[in-house]
Amino acid sequence: MSEQLILREAIPDDAKALLKFLNRVSLQSNFIEHDSIDGVTSEQEAESLDEIYSSAEDELMVALFDEEIIGFCRLEKSDDGIAEYGVVVDKDFWGNGIASYLTEDALDWAEKSQLTQVFLEVYKNNSAAIHIYQKYGFTTESENDETMIMKKMV
Repeated sequence: MSEQLILREAIPDDAKALLKFLNRVSLQSNFIEHDSIDGVTSEQEAESLDEIYSSAEDELMVALFDEEIIGFCRLEKSDDGIAEYGVVVDKDFWGNGIASYLTEDALDWAEKSQLTQVFLEVYKNNSAAIHIYQKYGFTTESENDETMIMKKMV
């Protein structure tokens, strides 16, 4: 078995592994928030992944290491030409550039899509994430006590 990082679009067959990944990483950091997946079946997740895969304005990419999902990123349409971005990497793989690789691939995809803007919300005390987003051209749009909204035109 080769120890190789692979980045690719998520497909419906990834549903079970993606749910397992999300359950694992949701316990690793206070920075990770996602809609509750309690009660979501593999079949429901596969349907969702199929919709995302078929969409011109939504994207979900996974990072695999030895065939296990260790990271993912998502561009989710929120308005005409605008998508929200999120990226999560398993804590055991932090500091290896995986979030940067995923962000770069997601932004490359966004530039070729119908999207004109990508935005995200990040905790102010998550300096590692803020550094990555700034490196890829995101700028602060607004902020509150705990988080800031960053955006990038594509």
